Amino acid sequence: MQNYPGALNAAVASAMTRLLQPTGRDVFVNLCCGSGSLLIERAAHGPAARLIGLDNAPAALALCRANLRAAGSGLAARVELIQADAREAPLPDGSITALCADLPFGQQVGSHAANLALYPAALADAARIAAPGARLCVISHEARLMADSLARNPGWELIEERRISLNGIFPRIYLLRRAPAR
Repeated sequence: MQNYPGALNAAVASAMTRLLQPTGRDVFVNLCCGSGSLLIERAAHGPAARLIGLDNAPAALALCRANLRAAGSGLAARVELIQADAREAPLPDGSITALCADLPFGQQVGSHAANLALYPAALADAARIAAPGARLCVISHEARLMADSLARNPGWELIEERRISLNGIFPRIYLLRRAPAR
């Protein structure tokens, strides 16, 4: 497995995908897919109707593609990779049933200044593409920014928040549910 800077380890990716309670009917999107840990772990939990990885960095998508091939079982042929910004996913409204994101922490990838715009916009667009009741699992080290972004975005309800230890830092995993339209 080749890792893009800031790549998520397999144990955390597995836990995140498990929190989504995967089913074979899932239309699963991994926003900011990087080198593909979340996609590979979601596929390991069983079949899905569709598996989609989205990232704006061509280098990340190249690593993801290589890692999907290395994972075997024809996974590379089953995953759709799309070069796009998480703030403007080229996917239809209400079409996604399960989402995961390893948003930039602003350390190895991105910056806090860039995250100030990214987080609220990515959450808003994720709400746009999410079907009613869809779940979103996000990991971030930007706890204050994430709390503020969620407070300002009525599209998501917080189900659970878990603080974890990861390589000397303490990010949080957020499990969200698409809120009913108001």
